[in-house]
Amino acid sequence: MMQETHLREHTATRETLLDELSMGKSSSLEKYQQLFVGGSSLLELFKYELLIGLLSSIPGALGFLLRKTFYKFLFAEMDRGSVIGSHVTLRCPVRIGLGKNVFIDNNVVLDAKGVDSQIALGDSVLVGKDTILSCVSAKITLGEDVSIGPYCFIRAGLAPVKIGSLVTIGSHTAIVSGNPSYERTDIPMKKQVGSTLGISVGDDVWMGVGVRIVDGVTIGSGSVIGAGAVVLEDIPDYAIAAGVPARIIGYRSQ
Repeated sequence: MMQETHLREHTATRETLLDELSMGKSSSLEKYQQLFVGGSSLLELFKYELLIGLLSSIPGALGFLLRKTFYKFLFAEMDRGSVIGSHVTLRCPVRIGLGKNVFIDNNVVLDAKGVDSQIALGDSVLVGKDTILSCVSAKITLGEDVSIGPYCFIRAGLAPVKIGSLVTIGSHTAIVSGNPSYERTDIPMKKQVGSTLGISVGDDVWMGVGVRIVDGVTIGSGSVIGAGAVVLEDIPDYAIAAGVPARIIGYRSQ
């Protein structure tokens, strides 16, 4: 596991973004901007509403071309060759950066709400359809040449998720940082914050279909994670792991 010195334990109650919005004095428009646009600028709001409203649902080659041309005005960065599919949900795109030749398939959700949130995708990243990348005051970072299958869920909940380069992630995989705390009974569990260690995945990693990775885990470079594995502990470099919970069943030849 990651060093225990990195562990942050919070015994006080945790206020979610929705809690803060419900208790604040912000107007409905300001709350909408915090949740979806990522800033208080009326110009950013206008761009967001105009481009998402007009271009999100256009199918086919025309839709790809129009979004490729105009969505760069929404993102913090959108390098050349990157394209966006139809019905892609963007929340706070001013905190999302796309490298060169990134492909975002249909119905993907890129959610960077939260002041400290950020999503950064390197060059040649493929995000399969219906996949969700979501932050809660944390950062998701992907290296270069990463392939994420359809129906995956990657969530950075108060702790970062860092994925290296040349990584293949099978469909229906869930990578979720941040573990809840349930020790106190005087506070609802959803308002308690447990471990926030984060998750790190090295380079040249292969994950099969339906892998589950929990907070505090480091996946070593060159490793293979079998389909359906639930990874609760660190996996060393070049290891082959499988099972529930995942256990090392061998090593690749080096």
